[in-house]
Order: sequence, then structure tokens, then C-alpha cells
Amino acid sequence: MESTSNWQRQDLPAFQLFSQLPIEIRNQIWKTSLAPRIVKWKRADDENIFEVPSKTLPLLSVNRESREAAFFYGEYQKVSADPRTMYFSPIIDYLLFDPGWVQLVGHTNVNKPDPISTLLPDFSKIRNIMVHPNYTEERKTPTALFENLRSVRRILVAADEKMIGAQRKHMVATVYDIDKYYMATAKRRIPDIKRPYIAVGCLGWVGSERHRWHHPSEDHRQLVAVFDHEDQMSEHAVTLREEEWKYVQNRFKPGRPKSILKFRQPGELGRQSSNSCLGASILQPPSYSEPSTMRTAGPSEAVDPVEDDSLEARNKRQRVGGEFQCLQTADPEIEEELPGYDQVV
Repeated sequence: MESTSNWQRQDLPAFQLFSQLPIEIRNQIWKTSLAPRIVKWKRADDENIFEVPSKTLPLLSVNRESREAAFFYGEYQKVSADPRTMYFSPIIDYLLFDPGWVQLVGHTNVNKPDPISTLLPDFSKIRNIMVHPNYTEERKTPTALFENLRSVRRILVAADEKMIGAQRKHMVATVYDIDKYYMATAKRRIPDIKRPYIAVGCLGWVGSERHRWHHPSEDHRQLVAVFDHEDQMSEHAVTLREEEWKYVQNRFKPGRPKSILKFRQPGELGRQSSNSCLGASILQPPSYSEPSTMRTAGPSEAVDPVEDDSLEARNKRQRVGGEFQCLQTADPEIEEELPGYDQVV
């Protein structure tokens, strides 16, 4: 299966007049081409480690104009140079991390330093964050202080598209936890803080990787849907199952044969080729012709109706010789056409 980039090169025609468009239109096209990415972040050994999907910023390698437009509209920042150069857009991309869920009462992480503070002031303009859900049945609070990111407009609870039906209750409960955190804890610290948009973000594979059974080690999932309540997740799960079922039917259903062999019935074949040897053998079984030297019983001889079937009698019994009727020997000099099936339809 070819990659998406190869498919685009083969099937999409090149627009030769793009360079002749006004600069304002070209810049808008570059801006629209900037799609949000999911950038993973974790704190380990007092360092910020980022994992950015590769080959997701094609504008940086098209030409100089596209590169300048990407940095202008996306405000990309370099977050790592090892093992490769990684960029993150605080206004377009989503920063995915574990907020460190702890118990509401009696937890021992009160004095634990806020990991978000290590991102400031470089990430002070970040607008979109995505967090791992709370998979327990208990209500919890995050260790990370969301209110330190004052520019955040959207907080999504990360959900895998394949598990959206089974885990929807945990996702809704996590949305409730974040909402209570802003309305109680964060508002007590910062009275004028504004509550961001909080929902469930569904991550899934797109393009040529959507129906693959095995994916590479690098996570290239994208944000495919956003849900505000549990009913929307249930509907999406049903739609996903229908899509997978249609794909399986189209992929694995047996193909229609290109040719069908139609056999004649024995009666039809006998009527059409009654003069042939094959036709005669089907209509009437071949019989044996008795030899002229075979001894026949005289009128005065009595015929024993009971035949001796012992081994000695069978060995002394005269064997019957003869040949099949209608059996013709093949002439090697004459190429005969053997009777066959009807023509293939």
C-alpha cells in the first residue's frame, strides 16, 4: 500500500499557475495548509522531552515562501534538535501530556512543583492542550496547574478512536474533573480566570493508514472529532463499526468469477452426439460379444442352476474374451476433436 505522499504525487495534478497568483492569495493558501498536530510532552530527569510526528510540516520544505509563511502564521518554535529538529506551534498544535491525576482529599503531592512552569515563558502563548484521561472511578484533580497557561482556549481529553465506545464514561468523567478544577481550585487562586472550552478529543488514523492492522512505532494519529457529551461518542462508535464492516466486506468478499463452466445434462449430450462413441456409451452401456468357441449345453444335458464358486472351480472356468462395442482405435495420423464442454460464457 502506497503512502499518502506517493498517492498525492501520482493522482493530483500540478497547478502550474500558483506562482502567478497574488501574494495575498498565496499566503492564505499557505495558512490554510497548516494542520494541527499532536505533540507529546513529558518531564523526565528534569528535562522536557517532546515527541513530534515526522513529515507533518511539508511547508517547511516546499520553498522559501512557504517556510516563511509557516513560521509567520504558525509561530513555530524549536523544541528539540536531537535526534532531529522538532518544531511546535503554540497557536495551532496540541500539547499532549499526563496532568498527574491525584486524589481530591489526602493526596501527598501538594508541594510537588508544577511541571507546566518549566514550559514558561516560551509557551506562554499556548492555546490548545490535550491530557490523558482519569481511568478510575474516583474523582481526581490534576497536579499540573492549568491556570498557569493563561492563553489556553481549549482543553481536550485524549481518546483513541478504536476505544471511544468502551471508554466514553471515563472521558466524560475526566471532563467533569477538569471543569470542577477550574470552577473551584483555579478560580480560588485566580478569581478572574476564564474557563476554557473542555471536551473530548478523538484521535485516529487517517489516509492510507486508517485501515491498517499494524502501524509503525511513531504515532501519526490526528484529531478526527471533538465530542461534548456521551451520546455523540456513542453515535461515532456506531458509525466507526459500520465503516469497518463495509471495509471488511469490500476487502475480503470473494470476487465474481470471470468465467463460468456450464455442463450439459447427460440426456442433452446423448441427443446431440448420439452417433459418437461417447454418446453411445452414455445412452447404452457397452456389451461383451461371446466368442464362437464357447461350449454350449446340449438338449440332453442338465444344467445345474447352482454354480460351484470354489477356488479350484474358478481357476478351471473358461474366461470370456471380447471387446467393447463402438470402441475405435485412435489413428495417430488423424487428429480427432474430442467431445468437450460448451463454450465458456
